[in-house]
Amino acid sequence: MSLPGNQSSSPSHEKPKQKLNKNKKASKCAKEKSSTEMDSKPTASYFSLSITGQIVSATFPLGPDQEFVFLRYELVAGPDWQLASGPQHGLTQLATNKSGHFNEPIVFNMPIEVTYKSTSPFGWPQLLVSVFGRSGMGRESLLGYANIHLPVFGSRPTTDQNTILEAPILMPKCPNMFADVTSWLLRREPELKDPKVLLNSMKCKGLSMESYGSLEFQLHTIMRGARKLGYNWHA
Repeated sequence: MSLPGNQSSSPSHEKPKQKLNKNKKASKCAKEKSSTEMDSKPTASYFSLSITGQIVSATFPLGPDQEFVFLRYELVAGPDWQLASGPQHGLTQLATNKSGHFNEPIVFNMPIEVTYKSTSPFGWPQLLVSVFGRSGMGRESLLGYANIHLPVFGSRPTTDQNTILEAPILMPKCPNMFADVTSWLLRREPELKDPKVLLNSMKCKGLSMESYGSLEFQLHTIMRGARKLGYNWHA
């Protein structure tokens, strides 16, 4: 027999509720922990492309218009590509072939070493080169543009002549006679406002260009992680 003063003021069904709330909190914490552990697991989400080599030389069959020649290059890739290491822009030294024959190659041997990361081959990187000449008085003028896709596969040994890649040097032409006369009077060759239009076949449609010479490249490729993403290329 219990006295009225000894009875507990809280209802008897509150303790099971507290246990249920604790169990719910524990299960919720366990779910959050498992989800964070799953998110932290490393997964292959990209492949890498490493390019090493050099811009070897420029050749002008009729000789360059200027005494010295130098190059400016830029690497251009699609939105899925990220430059992991290496310079995106570059400038070569002044070079000339005046000591030899007028159509001998003008040697630069400009080194190129870059690494890209990507999740898709769309927008494969390209190398865009602008060729400039400089006279003995220091006056600079455009000699043309050249572009080439970075190689997909690894190349052969350097002793094989097939490792040399060649791209034409294209010079823009004036669209009409009036522009041609103006260019001659001002002694300025026509230039493209944005040379990157040469990398898009749709944007450069209708441009008037002429071949002025050629650039030689020597590039080597190492690719990693492509098969994990389902890409299986064969040379």
